[in-house]
Amino acid sequence: MKIKHLKIRSDAQSFAFQRKIPLRLQQKAKHLNIKNPVVMPLKLAVAASEVMVATAIEQKNKQFETLVRFLEQTDYRTVDAAGWEKNAKAYLDVRGLKAGTLLGVDSFSDESDYRIEEALGIHANHDDPDWDRNYPEKTKLPRQLVGAVVEILKQREGTQKFHLFSDAVDYYKAYKEKQLNEHSGTEVERNRKKREWLKDVKRLSDFLDFSGNQEFTQENVNEGLRLYRNHLTTVYPNANTAKRHLNVPAAAIRLYADDVVTHVAVAQLRIAGQSKTASARPPIKLDTELPLLWRAAHDESFGQFERLSIFGIFCGASAAEICQTQVEDVFALDGYYILGGTKQESRRRPVVIINETHLKLLSLNNTGYVVGEKVALQQNHSQKFAKVLREVTGNDQLIPYSCRHTGKHLADTKGIGHEDVLERIFGWSAAKKQAKDNYGKAGIYSPTYIGKMKQITKKLLEDLPDYHSPNTPRKNVVPIRSQ
Repeated sequence: MKIKHLKIRSDAQSFAFQRKIPLRLQQKAKHLNIKNPVVMPLKLAVAASEVMVATAIEQKNKQFETLVRFLEQTDYRTVDAAGWEKNAKAYLDVRGLKAGTLLGVDSFSDESDYRIEEALGIHANHDDPDWDRNYPEKTKLPRQLVGAVVEILKQREGTQKFHLFSDAVDYYKAYKEKQLNEHSGTEVERNRKKREWLKDVKRLSDFLDFSGNQEFTQENVNEGLRLYRNHLTTVYPNANTAKRHLNVPAAAIRLYADDVVTHVAVAQLRIAGQSKTASARPPIKLDTELPLLWRAAHDESFGQFERLSIFGIFCGASAAEICQTQVEDVFALDGYYILGGTKQESRRRPVVIINETHLKLLSLNNTGYVVGEKVALQQNHSQKFAKVLREVTGNDQLIPYSCRHTGKHLADTKGIGHEDVLERIFGWSAAKKQAKDNYGKAGIYSPTYIGKMKQITKKLLEDLPDYHSPNTPRKNVVPIRSQ
């Protein structure tokens, strides 16, 4: 197990965090009775997974960085109560001590004196008038830090008197990263979520840079978010872009208030003009552009992924859903396949295999993703499909999401846009479940339900030519048996 700053005992029975204090601060650390390198034990079992160890190391690294910031501090007047509490926790942690040591201990007892001296060493008597004479080569700990250390020793472990904006950010990061680690979707979906999360991490950092690491009070969080919203609207003319950058820190603040600092109420903020600046998603023109795309779906000069995406117009399939579809989920004899959508539960759904050309495209690979692993793991699916959309139709305003609107628009022109089976075909989370319930326990995978889906799909296709593509490459094509 190779993880930066991880120290493993020679008998491999315990883990610890180990990191050297920067050279420029080592002398100051020595005067403050802080050992170098800093070693903090990880409270993990020997059989802990690499993910668990890495998470624990990251937490210790944050405490180490808090300690370094304290050592770098030159003007203690700028540190607030929450900052001193954070510094004190880092100081105790590097000394291997924990909160609650003095919980229930008489303040005037010998045990209390012993515990304080264990935590502070020579600094336990920092008020002694002869301290400087007794320790001429040492530097006194700031009185605020000494007071904060004693307060933490009296607190129950896990409690916190003061909270900072950074606490909310760290809490939100841990919450989201746990969700990512527990996510059991396809590799394509996991990679997509990780890319999105990296953007969110940057947005959290931008918020802290703008607002500063203030104390987490109701006044501070609401005023901080309000000022940040106003700042974003000047930086980003598009209200939707500004809203995306505001949503993440607002979510972090709200989660921390709901779970930890429950007496803080967070206001809902809106950005003026958001609905007005919503991006246009024009549907494909049914009389001129859709026939051109239908022909391209049967044209071997275009790639497999792009052609499958065109067939996806008639079920509202996104590029990500097509790329995540597995060969094992193609049921040729039953005339349907299961889209690999994992964005929402309703997006993983059975859809109809439209014709022989469609089936051949779905069957080009033996196992794994229908589009092949190389294509599935690429990151530019939407751009690739958008390029084909515009090339075929000559309309440079079309985007992949136009296809999802087109399917519903086409259904409305056929008088079937209200059907709840159609809503299921397109993966919408409708309140109407009558059709699914009517088709028994098997639900959306029952033959009767699939039959209804085929009828609707046939209705959508009735005005389009019946193309046949006998020359589709048969390399790696294997018969797919129904399961």
